[in-house]
Amino acid sequence: MWVFPDHSYIHYALAGTDYRVTAARAREVLGLRAYSTRIHQLCYGNFEPPRCPHGGALPPVDFVAPCFRQPFGEGSSRTVGDLTRPTRILDFVLRKTLFLRIGYRDGFTQIKQWLVAHLISKTPFDLWDLIVSEIEDTISESFRGRRQLPYAHWITMLILRARPEPLPAHLQRQLSDVDIVFPHYNPR
Repeated sequence: MWVFPDHSYIHYALAGTDYRVTAARAREVLGLRAYSTRIHQLCYGNFEPPRCPHGGALPPVDFVAPCFRQPFGEGSSRTVGDLTRPTRILDFVLRKTLFLRIGYRDGFTQIKQWLVAHLISKTPFDLWDLIVSEIEDTISESFRGRRQLPYAHWITMLILRARPEPLPAHLQRQLSDVDIVFPHYNPR
């Protein structure tokens, strides 16, 4: 799989045939809206993938304050132990879905702070861009990384639904029989 640098489309090969899914079509299939706010851009700026999950810019104190127990201000601790109950629940859900990582379970990284603050404040952001950015980082890290890619079943659905013409019957059967539980691969 290859991601166009501006995230306007993804390109992949399946059974020797090249396919392309535009961001607009992927959003349509997944039922997502496009928004101008891109969380990876806020956190990492223009850094090339793979972007370090422990790096990036911290969200402003006033934006992230509702995520932490009060009093919270400049220089306050930003650990999982300092989170409010709703934020702790969101962090748990994110660790099982969008930010599946091996190890460092207790970390509340900058990128997760941006994401959770957006969710808590109900500030819209481009979810498709976040997914594509995580895919880019996972691919760029390769087997030496500590990320896992929980999006394979969504990509399979995109392959099945985003094409203008149906897949050949043998490929449809193969993809519909795919188990959505993906094993953990030990890079060592």
